[in-house]
Amino acid sequence: MKILFSADWHLGFALHGANPVSRLDDQIRQIRLIAEYIEEHDVEVLAIAGDVFEAQDRGPALVAVRRMIQALERPLARGLKVVAIAGNHDRDYFMDTASAWLGVEAGEGGGHLLFRTRPELLPVSARGETVNFALLPYPTATRYPLDEEGVEGTGERNERLAEVFCDTMKQMQRDAAGLGVPTVLLTHVTIQGHTVNAHRLSQRDDVAIPRGRFPEFELTAIGHIHKAERLGGGHVHYVGALDRMDAGEKDYEPRVLLADVGPKGVRDLRSLPLDPTPIVEITASTEEDLEREREWMKDPGRTLVKLSLRVPYGHYTAPLIHRARELFPRLYGNVEHIWEDKPVVAPVARDLDPADVPGTVRRYLEQQDLADAERAELLRLVEELLRA
Repeated sequence: MKILFSADWHLGFALHGANPVSRLDDQIRQIRLIAEYIEEHDVEVLAIAGDVFEAQDRGPALVAVRRMIQALERPLARGLKVVAIAGNHDRDYFMDTASAWLGVEAGEGGGHLLFRTRPELLPVSARGETVNFALLPYPTATRYPLDEEGVEGTGERNERLAEVFCDTMKQMQRDAAGLGVPTVLLTHVTIQGHTVNAHRLSQRDDVAIPRGRFPEFELTAIGHIHKAERLGGGHVHYVGALDRMDAGEKDYEPRVLLADVGPKGVRDLRSLPLDPTPIVEITASTEEDLEREREWMKDPGRTLVKLSLRVPYGHYTAPLIHRARELFPRLYGNVEHIWEDKPVVAPVARDLDPADVPGTVRRYLEQQDLADAERAELLRLVEELLRA
């Protein structure tokens, strides 16, 4: 059975700020390329390792779903099966809703669209071969049977989630062992030892699993870390994101993983490139700087541009920003200002002693230009906090 693995589609994602940019056209371009790979290599299953959707408001979400189905129309028409799990960005209610939408939009192919928000061992058959998919969505308390009694704080909660995740994974391996068919693990989680940080999650808020806790499956395909990466020996792979999302990923090379899995395991495994959106960071001081940056761009119409302006403090930058918008149709986010010769602001309070925090706070408030009632209330709150 030929399986194409992808992850982290974030379908409907938009870059916000003063210069918002929708990424849907970029995402659909990549999905069309995936559809070409599916046809070229006669793929039977497309497996998406989490974070399928970003847009979850009805209007934009329905547009994203429809365009996704249109991009996959030809493979779906010939019977392609799509298996997808929920990531940390996916909402369970929306995955269920999207599954219904996809079924309607895909017509007769809708029965081949399998979206899952709970752990499940799912056998999938095609052309006389069967592969078990051990589906482990991103661990949350609603998706896994977590006992939260006595849990204190996010850190302890995530440690318990990690244990429940590992127990569930081990049980799946035991359940699959007696079925006599190969098993592929599809999950969305942080594995300790990768070379990049979990995307858009702080370490404190994430659930991290030691590499050694992963049992051996014929193949393990993982989403969540947007950079494609193989972990150690064996067939354990971070699949990589559908496309670069912003300047933080400008050097990433998005890819998909093509596997041929037979009764005795992996027969062939290769990584295939996608068509990444160019992203550049520009620092400029004048219109001439902006025009020079534009000249060397290979494809300015596609390139996402993150702009910083290095100008004298207080300089009126609206004309520069206007020119940047003319030159770079995909200027995104807020323009950063790097002020030169910015004056040093003198301290607004006197006689502050870092070694005497309570006294320093009191003196600071006493020296501020505040109404008497406001100062008194703030001092009262400070005394309350100091006693706590």
